[in-house]
Amino acid sequence: MCSTIASKQSGVKQTTPAASKKPTKGVSLGSSPRVFPRPEYPPWTKAVWSLIYSNFYQAGVHGAVLCLILFPIYTACRSFAIKYEISNQVFFALLLSSAHTLPYTTNNFFYWLCDEFKWFQGYKLERKEYMKAKPALMTKMATEALIGQLVTGPIFAYLLYPAFVHFGMLDLDAPLPTFASMFKTFVVGYTFNDVGFYFTHRLFHSKLLYKRFHKQHHEFVGTVSFSAEYADPVEIIIANQIPTVGGVLFFACHPLSVSVWIMMRLQQTYEAHSGYCFENTLLAKVGILHPGSAVFHDHHHTSNMGNFGSFFLDWAFGTMDHYLSAGGYRGYIDKKKKGGV
Repeated sequence: MCSTIASKQSGVKQTTPAASKKPTKGVSLGSSPRVFPRPEYPPWTKAVWSLIYSNFYQAGVHGAVLCLILFPIYTACRSFAIKYEISNQVFFALLLSSAHTLPYTTNNFFYWLCDEFKWFQGYKLERKEYMKAKPALMTKMATEALIGQLVTGPIFAYLLYPAFVHFGMLDLDAPLPTFASMFKTFVVGYTFNDVGFYFTHRLFHSKLLYKRFHKQHHEFVGTVSFSAEYADPVEIIIANQIPTVGGVLFFACHPLSVSVWIMMRLQQTYEAHSGYCFENTLLAKVGILHPGSAVFHDHHHTSNMGNFGSFFLDWAFGTMDHYLSAGGYRGYIDKKKKGGV
């Protein structure tokens, strides 16, 4: 593994003895997808920069700033809860449920409106007819989403409260921590999710687990933002909820930081499944939107070969051969705009 990474970092084109004898491109699928001969991976500097930008700037700085902006609203909600004797556990459940429902409705309906009324179609990643979800699939997804938003989600949040208290979450009425402390919280949360999601997602692409659990999520070949959370319950817990919550659960932080982190994580995953790449927009330039992640994960669904997590981890473990062979970020966008598969 070390020699493989070193060859990537040196920028030398990676090949195998078999590849040198067989110049035509071969394919290996599953949880360790390969293209033979191996494509040249980007230099380590690009991979490390993507890690710094996403973990420290988009997560750390943005998360801390959002907490400062939203804290007056949080304190007003706490005053309301105290006045009407709403228990701490119920308040926490309402806080987390709101952190889920608010981005779910605002983000997903925005992308739905874009599709319905043909807004911002210059940023749309093309969907062939076979890639579009059938009405039955959309109905199934909507039913499961409704149950999740109104029933299982709030119950899960309610039951999580004792665990957060056990692992040292700050009191609901505690003052906001320092900017540096909140910055660390979001960096840890993002890193924990990054690593946890990559390895669990890749595991669910193994022959042992894919058909039984993960295939449901890939029923959406051309994803829509609503489909981000459409998955088997086992996968939802192992690959989605544990990586998302773990970083803020096991490393104690303020309750507001928990909810802000969940909103940020959901916004990114809805965007990644939206089928829109808002590159060169103001929101993308300041790091609020994630066009690179949107393209990276869109390729994962349309090809179902590699791109299991973040750019850095797929680079480090060599699981984006197909993406790079298709031209990477620029090549994939150009192909979609020209009507490619």
